[in-house]
Amino acid sequence: MATRAKKAEVNRNARANYVLGLLGGVALSPPLASKEAMQYYARAAAEGNPDAQYQLAKLLVEGQTLSTNNRAALKWLKKAVEKDHAASQHLLGVMYLKGQGVTRDAQRALELFRQAAISGNAEAEYDLGCALMDGIAGEKDDYQALRWFRLAGAQGHVKSQYRVGYALAHGAGCEIDLQQASTWLRKAAVNGDPKGQYEFGLLFIHPDYPKRNEEEAFRWIRLSAIAGFAPAQYQLALFYQAGEGTLASYEEAFTWARRAAAQGEEKALLLLASLYRFGAGTSANITAAYAIASYLSSAENPNATALLQTLEPQIAVSDRARVQKMLSSTKSALELIENIAALG
Repeated sequence: MATRAKKAEVNRNARANYVLGLLGGVALSPPLASKEAMQYYARAAAEGNPDAQYQLAKLLVEGQTLSTNNRAALKWLKKAVEKDHAASQHLLGVMYLKGQGVTRDAQRALELFRQAAISGNAEAEYDLGCALMDGIAGEKDDYQALRWFRLAGAQGHVKSQYRVGYALAHGAGCEIDLQQASTWLRKAAVNGDPKGQYEFGLLFIHPDYPKRNEEEAFRWIRLSAIAGFAPAQYQLALFYQAGEGTLASYEEAFTWARRAAAQGEEKALLLLASLYRFGAGTSANITAAYAIASYLSSAENPNATALLQTLEPQIAVSDRARVQKMLSSTKSALELIENIAALG
């Protein structure tokens, strides 16, 4: 009985803190299940609290994609936007960009992103940077995109930190500056961003980077590969194949090339075909190499076409027929990798 009373008191205190948070202009995470949370937010939203209106809209669009939920979310977001609520401006912009519950309007999305970004919303700064980098709504400006990425990155936005580092490493909207790139990419890498880890790792084998270190390159790219980033998995396979930054191992090279290939990484598919062809890290399997080359040549990959021409004289007519039959029902690189095992 005492335990039940104590639990009830804890719930009352949690709810009280939540309500006080709303009254103070900061929407705290509700202590209850989402259905009850929605009820709390709905009450506060009806009273005109923009934080609650945003949180309620966010629950509606994240919970389900029903049109009724989207319409309700739009209603609350528009009310919050009227009060210049930055997070609501950003979320409404996302909905306009996706055409979620509203007719897609990239120009309106860009306007909302800009409004929220000017208010310092990091997510909006990032999405505005992406929109300007990609030329959404006809506005392409790499320089301005980098500016917004810098602002978001300075707030700790990890994807923006990666974007700034990548831009500085490759000269997108700025001059190449590998030292500055290293600073930004390290932030993203340390914060666990797989793309940041990959690009940071690549810096250590860049010919113009003064701190060349193959072991460091291997370490960061391996972290990215473990996280599932296909280009990193392919690069890791190359490291193992060449013994760069680690001990050479064709078995490891085969394992990582296969993982990257299953995600459709074309360079990894070609490497895998080569490993099958020469029996490096796996049993020699000319038929498997031929199947991969055939799969890639249909996508007009010139290197695959050249490999296919080299392998054709070594493949029996019956094996060619088996490969073509298999490929006729293969819809993805992952299916290709799985089906190759059955070729023998």
